[in-house]
Amino acid sequence: MEHLVEIIKALAWPVAVVWLGYLFRAELRGLITRLTALKHGDTEISFNQDLKQAEQKASELEQSKETVSESSPEELSQKERLYRLAEISPRAAIVEAWTLIEIAAVKSDLTTGSAIKRTNPKLILEHLVCTGNFSPNSIEVINSLRKLRNRVSHLPDFAITQDEAERYLDLAIKSAHAIENRAI
Repeated sequence: MEHLVEIIKALAWPVAVVWLGYLFRAELRGLITRLTALKHGDTEISFNQDLKQAEQKASELEQSKETVSESSPEELSQKERLYRLAEISPRAAIVEAWTLIEIAAVKSDLTTGSAIKRTNPKLILEHLVCTGNFSPNSIEVINSLRKLRNRVSHLPDFAITQDEAERYLDLAIKSAHAIENRAI
């Protein structure tokens, strides 16, 4: 009889926690969507931290560049459209911004005569490395943007703020412009 009492004592709290989790599952799901960082064991996923690292690398690249070109009216309208999208859905804006990088890579390859598939971001990145036109730091920035886009696309409980999306948009637009001009 004592063993049965000990088993019930040991299971009381876990059963209560599971039961409360079940009762408040909708509220818990809402809280999870507000997460900006996830941590499990030694693995931590933080959009903001990775975005800051990409911005720092990009600023180092910009400091080394001497020429800064003016934005065309088409680029300004594109940027405005992405910012409006970020107000509605930061996730969609990030995915759309990555598409700009893919399109820029495809356009630059059409001029060189080689053909890459737009469907695989990893192949696009590898192709940019193979061209030899880009510094390792610039490839690292583009790869960071790719990884951030993957997290936003594939982790459903990973929430992004409008500010984070706008910062990502700035980096993606600059990277796409640099790929088109082969200036990074």
